[in-house]
Amino acid sequence: MGLLVPVSALANDTLGALLEALTTERAATLAFEERRDDPMLEFPETRSGSLAFEPPDTLTRQVDGPRGETVHIEGDTLTLERRGTSREIDLNEQPALATLAGLFRALLTGDRETLEADFEIGVTGDIDAWTLALVPRDRALRRMVPELTLKGADGELHELVTIEAGGHHSRMRFEPPQYAD
Repeated sequence: MGLLVPVSALANDTLGALLEALTTERAATLAFEERRDDPMLEFPETRSGSLAFEPPDTLTRQVDGPRGETVHIEGDTLTLERRGTSREIDLNEQPALATLAGLFRALLTGDRETLEADFEIGVTGDIDAWTLALVPRDRALRRMVPELTLKGADGELHELVTIEAGGHHSRMRFEPPQYAD
C-alpha cells in the first residue's frame, strides 16, 4: 500500500471528534483476544490478555497463559517481563519501538500532534463507526510494520489489525473498556 493522502477537512473533523471521544483522564483496561498469522506456522496463534492505561503515560499489556508476558511502559522506559526474566529498554534509543509504544498513549490522551507526527492518517466513517488507517512516517518502522488499522464505534476501540513484514499480521479484538472509579 502506498502512503496515505493527507487528512481531508471532513476526515480532519472526524479525527478530532474521535480523539476527543477516546481521550480519558481515568485509568482504563481493555481485555483483548489476539490472533497472529505467520506463514511459517501451520495454525494461527491466539492469545488473550489486557491492555491497561493509567494517565498520563503508563501503559501495560498483559498476555495471559503459559507463554504470557508483560510489557509495561512508563514515560520513556519499556519493561518486558517474560518467563521470569525482565529487561528494560530506553525508548529514546529505539525510535521505532517508541512510535508503536506511543500510539495508544496518543489515542487515549488525545495527543493529535504526536499521532500526526508519527503516522500518515487515513480516516473513514464517522464517530458512530470509524476506521483509522495508519502508515508510519519513520522508514525503518514502515519496513517492519507497513500499516496499522484501528476500527471502532463511538468512543471505543474494537479492533487493531497490524500488517508486518514477511506476511505476518495480527488482529486484536477489544472488549469495552473498564474504568477505574
